[in-house]
Amino acid sequence: MKHLTAAQRGNIETLLQEKYTNKEIARRLGKDPSTISREIKKGMDGSGTYRAWVAQVAYETNRKRCKQIPKLDHPANWHLRSHIVACLQKGWDPSMICGRLKAEGFKLVVCAETVYDWIYHSAYAIAEKLYQYLRQGKKRRTKHTGRSSQRSKIPNRVSIHERPTVVDEKSRVGDWEGDSVTYTHKHAINTVNERLSSLVAFTKLTQKTAVQTAQAVIAKLRPLVAHTITFDNGSEFTLHGQMTEVLGVSVYFADPYSSWQRGANENSNRQLRAYLPKRSDIRNLTQKELDNIAWELNNKPRRRLNWHTPQEVYDWLVQHPDQPLDLTQVAFGSRI
Repeated sequence: MKHLTAAQRGNIETLLQEKYTNKEIARRLGKDPSTISREIKKGMDGSGTYRAWVAQVAYETNRKRCKQIPKLDHPANWHLRSHIVACLQKGWDPSMICGRLKAEGFKLVVCAETVYDWIYHSAYAIAEKLYQYLRQGKKRRTKHTGRSSQRSKIPNRVSIHERPTVVDEKSRVGDWEGDSVTYTHKHAINTVNERLSSLVAFTKLTQKTAVQTAQAVIAKLRPLVAHTITFDNGSEFTLHGQMTEVLGVSVYFADPYSSWQRGANENSNRQLRAYLPKRSDIRNLTQKELDNIAWELNNKPRRRLNWHTPQEVYDWLVQHPDQPLDLTQVAFGSRI
């Protein structure tokens, strides 16, 4: 114990009353004379007499004020802080940032919880409103839930329970999930994501109809590798037979009110909502702007991909169609 205890302060008060010098007190307590000198000055009462209780109160008050400087507020770590702020501004969440730093061998790394804590408690981060760059953009961290699927009658519907087991195993590229994200004025966005690589594609719909949805899915997946698609039970997917005919894919449907069966797609929808929140007016949104959002999401590092990006993984899978995914062989496209 380096700090003086309450008992030692009591001894100092007693020894001073007995006219012991600072050096003699220091020798008796096994402390440095300078420590005793500072302690006596700190514990003086109004009459200039050392009081143990005054010194103890001063010590406890100072201990409460004594706090370690957060790692990201420390002046020596300005370079790391700048990296993190730049990545937040690109839309990366803390887990992506920290995972990528570690994966790329940075000497100084922090965990995602440290970044979250810094964003919500650092005076600098609060002043810069860095929370607005997080997916939810909220001042406080709150729980959230996804939406449930809706029941509908779809002709020739094939249940997800009849889907090949290879899809659940995520052992090949080309198994997709799809959904529609609705907005005001009857506009919507069709979303599809590849299960293994997490690659996403979005298409703006002026109306959430079966015709527009089928056209959107076909246009997006025609140039890509596609074996299966799994949808929810929305009526906009009633023309799934047209998708099968044009793309040669097998279409399956999740159970009603079972969004977790398409968990990756629900996650990509939430990421889209970070750019375009609910009740947004997307009438003036262009397809080019929507493609740019998809590009950003496809070039963000993911934890389950060992901090590679979906685009990096998808490209590797297409180039090595007969090999199982080996993330150690996937090259990082660029440093952050």
